Amino acid sequence: MKKYLSFFKLRLNIALQYRTSAIAGMFTQFFWAIMQILIFQAFYKVVTSDNISLPQLISYVWLKQAFYAIISASPDQEIKSMIENGNISYELCKPTNIYWMWFFKTLANKVSGGFLKSIPILIVAPFLPYGLNLQAPAGALEFILFLIALALAICLMAAILNVFYISIFYTMTSKGTYSIFYAAMEFLGGTFVPIALMPDFWQSLCYMLPFSLAADLPFRIYSGSIGAGDAGIFILMQIVWLAVLTISGTIITNRRLKKVVIQGG
Repeated sequence: MKKYLSFFKLRLNIALQYRTSAIAGMFTQFFWAIMQILIFQAFYKVVTSDNISLPQLISYVWLKQAFYAIISASPDQEIKSMIENGNISYELCKPTNIYWMWFFKTLANKVSGGFLKSIPILIVAPFLPYGLNLQAPAGALEFILFLIALALAICLMAAILNVFYISIFYTMTSKGTYSIFYAAMEFLGGTFVPIALMPDFWQSLCYMLPFSLAADLPFRIYSGSIGAGDAGIFILMQIVWLAVLTISGTIITNRRLKKVVIQGG
């Protein structure tokens, strides 16, 4: 485990050096959140939702934009390129489990990006005028459950991205695979349309899959849109999906590496 934590620390330090990129991303997420909030305010003047109130939705939007680097479907470009150009052969020579090396590298990128971009937004957003501001969590219990769900969401997203990396071994290129993966992740994760605003059928479908558990659940818990009782059930689902994805991913990766063909290098 120490060597994988070393990968995590090394990648975290490298990612934290790109401060300019983080600042630019922060401003992008800030203004995108304002735009979304104004759209939803206009929407709620015409029709409302029983699943989530406007103040809850505004907090949901702020949190989702603040932590977008964590819940986005963006893969680690270095890992993706190494598989495509054949340089993955160097990684295979190392005395490590490549699945867990990918996992901790991706985790470090998510944590560093989320840390740099979220803190300024979380400081500014609560002090905006009422109707635009990020509100306090629904309660102390909800806040604790939010932190637990967010931590599990980061790990779950790393496991989901590992599935994408594994798929490149079969397709030899990520272009088509990533288009499908990105569309599924963004829609089923509630990025395009918040899941709380979807029809009941789609909400049930989304919460059966891991995408929404990684990209939507923590923020609905924070806002109170999902109660503490239901939050516990969903957190258990996060743990189950994390176990399923990591165990199956490890098995598939190990089997595929036994007959991998290096393209390029």
